[in-house]
Amino acid sequence: MLQKLKSTSLKKVLPWVIIMFIISAGLLIYFGPDFITWAKGPVVFEELTMDEIEDQYVTMTFELSWGTYATQVTTTTRNGAKVSERDSMQYHAVLVGGLDRYLNSEEDLYWEFIGLALPSKYFGTAKVIDRNSDDFFESYDLRTLDTTLQVTGQICPMEDDMLRYYRSFFREADYTDEEFAAYCAPYYIKVDGLKRASVGVVLTMNATAAILFVVALFKLIKALTGGYQKKLIKALKAQGEMELERADSDYETASEPSKGLRIGRNYMFDCTGAKTEVYPLRQVAWAYIHQTDHKKYGRTVGTTYAIMMYTEDKKQHSLAVLDKSSCDQVIDELSRKCPAGIFGYSDQLKQLFNKNYDEFTRLRRQKEAEMNQTQGFTDTFSADPYQNQNPYV
Repeated sequence: MLQKLKSTSLKKVLPWVIIMFIISAGLLIYFGPDFITWAKGPVVFEELTMDEIEDQYVTMTFELSWGTYATQVTTTTRNGAKVSERDSMQYHAVLVGGLDRYLNSEEDLYWEFIGLALPSKYFGTAKVIDRNSDDFFESYDLRTLDTTLQVTGQICPMEDDMLRYYRSFFREADYTDEEFAAYCAPYYIKVDGLKRASVGVVLTMNATAAILFVVALFKLIKALTGGYQKKLIKALKAQGEMELERADSDYETASEPSKGLRIGRNYMFDCTGAKTEVYPLRQVAWAYIHQTDHKKYGRTVGTTYAIMMYTEDKKQHSLAVLDKSSCDQVIDELSRKCPAGIFGYSDQLKQLFNKNYDEFTRLRRQKEAEMNQTQGFTDTFSADPYQNQNPYV
């Protein structure tokens, strides 16, 4: 029995395990390189040359802007109509290596540029830096650059549209195509971002991948080692040393009125999920069919069924079944094998169960005594006074 139940649990969890492994692998393949880049930490942008900047994750001091060559606008629409729009990103041209490299060099260096993509939360500081930059280019007085912004991000290649704006900006500054190719790097620093997404998204996706991998591995190991049957084994052993063997025999000879639900002489085994549940039939107090109609636009588009079962400790258990026919077979099987159980639904039974359980128990015992006086459950159960109750709710 236990080996069969382990095999059933494995079949139940394996599709989900495979899906989680695939999603985890996909996230790690896509976002993993960015996570590794972030984990290594940024290098100082001012220490890099033009030949060293590609794909670097950098931290830089933004204090001088050559100008804004593009602005990204985000538009909000509702029902196809524009509601609002706002500037969400500014693209500045900044010096490769920082200003000090050019001012302190003994050589007459040509100024080399790269883009800087600045999110809207930095616009206030960027406005001050723009104003200070204008003052600096008029006087070349370093004291005008009294506002700085420390930013971190990965250096990414410009896409075609952005590169077109970038080239147009320098053409307006009288750069020839040769000068642009020589001194204007076709890259930009993606502030607060990595190559594929923002730092927050990259960390979240990698954490999600790790969680999915751990959960999938846990479920797989649990299924392979019989972890989904531990509760069943514990419950059976609590009733006696021989009860597990008795249940084993009961399982092998049990009927299966609905897929995953096996009913023996003494126990009902619920194998509809990965976790196996076992219910002693003598503890079944009440069971009925629960029907749920799913509606869309006022019309019923589907119906699902379940067996609502209550045990003597008044705990509710929902048993998954495929259809109405399976429900009827399960109720019929339980009614034949649970002489002390009441089957079917009525508001009176519900009120009695909830408000006066002692009276509900008395009715069960009365029914059991009446059935024990007859010759065989099959011939006499049709006379059960509770069978006339509505089995559906």
